[in-house]
Amino acid sequence: MTLRALIALCFFACFEANASSPLEASLRELSCGADHVLVGRVVGVDMIDAKRRPIHDDAAGTGPGSKNTIRLEVEVLEVIETTEADFPPTLKIPLDPVMHYSLGQIRAAHAEPSEPRLVFLSGAKHEPIIAGRFFWGLDAREEALVLRRECKP
Repeated sequence: MTLRALIALCFFACFEANASSPLEASLRELSCGADHVLVGRVVGVDMIDAKRRPIHDDAAGTGPGSKNTIRLEVEVLEVIETTEADFPPTLKIPLDPVMHYSLGQIRAAHAEPSEPRLVFLSGAKHEPIIAGRFFWGLDAREEALVLRRECKP
């Protein structure tokens, strides 16, 4: 009986682990899917509820069933390419809402401004192309631009 319970636990743990794993994205997918390619850095973190009211409790979290959204405040250092005539100096970019994060956990991870990175976003709301996947190392800048040229008709 114990062996069956252990096997069942391992089986269901695999589904739980997959449910909260971030999606992978290639540089090609991000480069070709982006309306906006920027250089930016994370300078802050906030959380809002379903009615867009701020949440300040570090224990508040996100995940399946939660209506909370954690957002990274990204300072735009350079606009490389965009479909917009005017671009804001900072953005509030939502993290994947089905990921299990607490506000305190993300604040601790971004306690200091990050190093500049490539940022790939889509649409007028400046959202990630793939939920939770929108940063890439700045050293891939030229490769990302080549990929964009290759995928554009």
